[in-house]
Amino acid sequence: MTAVEVPDALRLHPEHGAAAWRALGTYVDVRTTPGALDAVVELVAGVLDEVDETCSRFRADSDLSLANASPGQPVLVSPVLAGAVRVALEAARETGGLVDPTLGEVLTGAGYDRTYALVPGDDPSPASLPTRPGSWHDVHVDDTTVTVPPGASLDLGATGKSWAADLAALTVVDELGVPVLVSVGGDVRVHAPSHLPPSTQPVRLGHSLADLEAGGDELVVQVGPGGLATSSVSARRWRRGGRQWHHIVDPRTGAPAGGPWRTVTALGPTACAANTASTAAVVLGEDALAWLTDRAVAARLVAHDGSVTTTPAWRAAHLEDPR
Repeated sequence: MTAVEVPDALRLHPEHGAAAWRALGTYVDVRTTPGALDAVVELVAGVLDEVDETCSRFRADSDLSLANASPGQPVLVSPVLAGAVRVALEAARETGGLVDPTLGEVLTGAGYDRTYALVPGDDPSPASLPTRPGSWHDVHVDDTTVTVPPGASLDLGATGKSWAADLAALTVVDELGVPVLVSVGGDVRVHAPSHLPPSTQPVRLGHSLADLEAGGDELVVQVGPGGLATSSVSARRWRRGGRQWHHIVDPRTGAPAGGPWRTVTALGPTACAANTASTAAVVLGEDALAWLTDRAVAARLVAHDGSVTTTPAWRAAHLEDPR
């Protein structure tokens, strides 16, 4: 990994060992021991740059775009993309395809064919549907190549940010030996060297980042070693072909996920595991609570009317510290 410059938009809070900036089209937050902050920021920024260079659907020169451009052919890729694809396929297997990494075609057809800031707010063009639902079964990956099946296109949006948070946190602990919290777009990983006692980090939950920054209602949860992620149908919305779209697609229909939930927050052993559960819950809709409960997932579900439902595992963990 090459050295990187500290981002221009970086906000440092050395007395708290915290920093914040933007990467991967979203916001990044890091916490660590104050004396290690500069080194941690450089390392995390480098990891996220590498993820962007290899895994972005919006960069024509990324390994992901090159693989999508050669369907049916094994394409040489970096170990970073190979790892990201493996994680995405594992999420698909664990959820029976509810979290599907081969929805690039439907997202492009829906108008999400550029970074979100450039997506038109209202486009009259019709939106297409996926041509091969469940084609994730036919994606092949090894240490050096990825093969995308014909008729499909990889999009790692469902797991990419959380996997990047996991990768960055693991890299910090492996290379610097200090505890760290890494949040990429609200997908959080807390990790520390094995010789240190487990600790928790306070994490603010709200309807959206803008809502939190404006002083809206919030809840503080204490996150220990592992991950936390929130999936929302409110943050990224646009219209296409007369239909309201958001970035969570139901692979069973090729349409935006419906159902009662505005946001779902979940805990997991990793940020990616947490995000897999929260995304699957949004897709499942009314069936989400039973699915999460059967898997002993600690989760908090907020309906469109603002009512809150929690799983038994969430209540048993005593996570909430309302402010």
